[in-house]
Amino acid sequence: MKIELAKSYGFCYGVKRAIDIAEKNPKSVTFGPLIHNKDEINRLANNHNVGLVESLDEALEHDTVIIRTHGITKDRLQRLKADGKKVINATCPYVTTPQQIVEKMSQEGYTIVIFGDEKHPEIQGVASYSVAAERTFTVLDESELSALPLGAKVALVAQTTRKPDAYQAIAAELVVRVQELRVFNTICNATFENQEATEELAKKSDIMIIIGGKNSSNT
Repeated sequence: MKIELAKSYGFCYGVKRAIDIAEKNPKSVTFGPLIHNKDEINRLANNHNVGLVESLDEALEHDTVIIRTHGITKDRLQRLKADGKKVINATCPYVTTPQQIVEKMSQEGYTIVIFGDEKHPEIQGVASYSVAAERTFTVLDESELSALPLGAKVALVAQTTRKPDAYQAIAAELVVRVQELRVFNTICNATFENQEATEELAKKSDIMIIIGGKNSSNT
């Protein structure tokens, strides 16, 4: 039996960065799972005494709080800082970028369209940076656009782990629907490279085994 690895796989830069931050801050807690990998969460807890809390009330009970790679909502981040906690932001830089874009574009009067899963913590965090919730929408594909009150100006961002071709389909649909469209490429390069490598390997394999957290968008 021949076992072949994909050309691109493993933890991305943002995940490696977050793990390094957690290892350097023992006796802290992460607000939400640092990453979507249960084995790594358990390792950090057992070897570095890094705990996990799921709510703002729980986080406020601790002195040092690490923000998960996916980020948290803007109001929760502000509350932690206002309460005097030591906040260490391990949000992936590729996630903070769409947060900043959404804030700026919504301030300039653009309707915000986010391509992603509205239940995912990354998207909940990104959407929270809009100054106009009534002009902020999350979609999973282009078929959902027709029901939205888009207005004349739209800014489009994507969840970092989404497929580029699906993102392009949404952008193409918006082009014919609005007067002005700003499209920002917020898909992580590592995700795209892993997807391409997986597709290439699948074409010549009898069986594919994907190792990863079942709750991870990357998986």
